[in-house]
Amino acid sequence: MSGTGNPPDIGTCVDALELLCARVAMTREAQLPRLADTAEVPAGAALWSSSYAKLLLWPVASNEGEVIARATDEGEGWLDALLSQAEQSPAIPLDGYLVLALPTAPAPEADEEIRKVELSASICRKHLVWPSSAEALAAGAGPWARVADVTMLGLPDAITAAGDGLYWPAIGDRAEALWQELQGKGAPAVALADAEAPIPTGKPA
Repeated sequence: MSGTGNPPDIGTCVDALELLCARVAMTREAQLPRLADTAEVPAGAALWSSSYAKLLLWPVASNEGEVIARATDEGEGWLDALLSQAEQSPAIPLDGYLVLALPTAPAPEADEEIRKVELSASICRKHLVWPSSAEALAAGAGPWARVADVTMLGLPDAITAAGDGLYWPAIGDRAEALWQELQGKGAPAVALADAEAPIPTGKPA
């Protein structure tokens, strides 16, 4: 089982994720659900949900390779159980994102290990984050590095916020008329009528 100690100031990591999750219509769960046959959830873990995805923040006890590997297995196992449970109700596939929070910035020699974890397509998409260095903070960086690199969260600023539902874009009158005709007559009948229509012979004005 992974340790239960919090990475330094895990609350600031939660806050950074909260801000980005809100922009893509994901809401933080007040409590994490209890799941059978899964690892104990480490202190500081948090979960965000929407109709299309779930994102789990999973603190890691240390930067040791075997601890990271174990935390990855436990976190993706917990998230897999949650996704499986959620997908049993409405048959809507959900994306899963696991954010592993390291207690400190990893050593440069750990780059290959980090790349291996993040490139793994098993169960869910995975990202590692860690507290920013003093130099990065002095340069204006946020308290946690790489948070904005999480696949679905690193979106550019937009005029309108993301919504949690589907909507039809506004279309022109001709497109609307064609759409209504397709709905009323069906695509084969509309295509046949279009093929049989006389070709205009007059020159354009």
